Amino acid sequence: MSLFSAIQQANSGLQASQLGLQVVGNNIANANTPGYIRQRLELTPTNATRQGALLIGHGVRPTGVTQVIDKALAERLLAADSAVAGGATMDRAYQQLENLIGRLDGEGLSNQLTLFNNALHDLSTQPNDRSLRDFVIQQGESLALGIRTTYESAQQLQSESNQDIKFMANEMNRLIEQIAGLNVEIATVEGGRVLGSDASGLREQRYGALRELAQFVDIHVQEQPSGNVSVFVGGDYLVSEGNHREVAAAISPITGGFEIRIAQTDSPLETRNGKVFAMMQARNEVFGGFLRELDQFAGALSRSVNEVHSQGQGRIGFDSLVSTNRGQAGVPLRQSGLPTTPGNGSFDITLVDSSGAPLSTHRIEVRATGQVGDATLDSVAASIDAIAGLSARINSEGRLEVNADSPFASFTFGEDTSGFVAAVGLNTFFVGNGALGIDVNPLLRTSSDYLAISSDGMSQDTQTLVNLIDLVDRPLESIGGRTIRGLFDQNVASLGQKISLQKSLSSGARDFLATLESQHLGITGVNIDEETVQMLAYNRAFQASAKVISTANEMLEVLMAL
Repeated sequence: MSLFSAIQQANSGLQASQLGLQVVGNNIANANTPGYIRQRLELTPTNATRQGALLIGHGVRPTGVTQVIDKALAERLLAADSAVAGGATMDRAYQQLENLIGRLDGEGLSNQLTLFNNALHDLSTQPNDRSLRDFVIQQGESLALGIRTTYESAQQLQSESNQDIKFMANEMNRLIEQIAGLNVEIATVEGGRVLGSDASGLREQRYGALRELAQFVDIHVQEQPSGNVSVFVGGDYLVSEGNHREVAAAISPITGGFEIRIAQTDSPLETRNGKVFAMMQARNEVFGGFLRELDQFAGALSRSVNEVHSQGQGRIGFDSLVSTNRGQAGVPLRQSGLPTTPGNGSFDITLVDSSGAPLSTHRIEVRATGQVGDATLDSVAASIDAIAGLSARINSEGRLEVNADSPFASFTFGEDTSGFVAAVGLNTFFVGNGALGIDVNPLLRTSSDYLAISSDGMSQDTQTLVNLIDLVDRPLESIGGRTIRGLFDQNVASLGQKISLQKSLSSGARDFLATLESQHLGITGVNIDEETVQMLAYNRAFQASAKVISTANEMLEVLMAL
């Protein structure tokens, strides 16, 4: 080995130290750059040469500048990003619903139920007071309006969720295209990993885009030997090298709402986390579940009040009446499509004179046994039509029309053991069978004298009113022994539990993400102290290499002087 070889070895050390100092300087310069991943100079010994029995090295060779990153941890961060973003989306949905129903503190519909029930109590003290009867109807209207308004507001939130999903599809396409473009740039700069160095700035941009995409859907990333990444959602790829597949929002045949599909194959993304999944869950379960529960509550309220009211009598009878519900004529009542199915039983129709005195009472049988010969709308109409002084028919809309033949007579209903009168919508307090359509019967708004108070003849007693009082707090078999108020309160309490659980899940996801980010930053972040130590090490190495050159030079001078 010659002194020139020693100088060459030391020179390689000088160059390596210079490059190392540049890398350290770049790290320090980017110490406060968001998303920057610190770099490291990769060094390897040069190949040794044989001199006799000796293998002598020829110094050091820089092989690349690479990022210091734990790729397994980086992918776990993507999963954590999906969980946190999905949790935040669910938190926001529950917050919107919580605000909608009155902060879950007993206001809103629960309070309106109380006001309606209190109005019935007040009327019981003075049943003949018109203003109190009007007030009962007004409170009923307020209750129905509150239900409709709450339902429409929840529907609006559900509709906005669909629009948000369409917006998310556009944002995902932007990120997917960006990642595919960065794949091409990175592969070009790195030479398909031939160079051994990382395209630092481009890789950081790509990882930032991947983290942003992970907020929308739970992605799985695989880095290829060429430096490209492939991005998968479920079993479908979105990015492969420089190729990408766009997504689009489309109507789901199952839920009827928007879902994200791959435009090329029209197949839905199999996502289980992230904003998209959370938004669909909020639409279908949070808002959709609340709408279903509100429908159940409104249906129970309407049905139970109507079953009592339809059997009572007001201060005046009916000259003409058209049912508010429609059904299919000519088929058994069980198959007629009425909102509720009448049972096997009967109901009474009483003809009264102009003073309200009963003229005659007629019992209409309603056969509903599930066998041949069961009653139909047509057969019930025919039975009523057979009563002298009354005419009845099923009109073209499928509604039952009943008319008094004499201008001096009218009719009332009572003793309905079949539930037929309420089922078809005759003499009811409420119309509509769901939260969106519930309202007070328009007939009651024309005159509060139609408000049913008595059960044994007009102005004879107040039994129907008594049956209506506290009905909202009475256990009912039709809703499994629960009360109407209890049904609503149970839904509110259940919502409160879900909100509390979701907050815990979201908090846990955020804490987990913070832990992962701390670990990630500990690996990828720039520590000024560590870089200073590294800088001093390169400085000392540079000085030592320079000393080797100086010493070899002195030895050459001695040799030349001989």
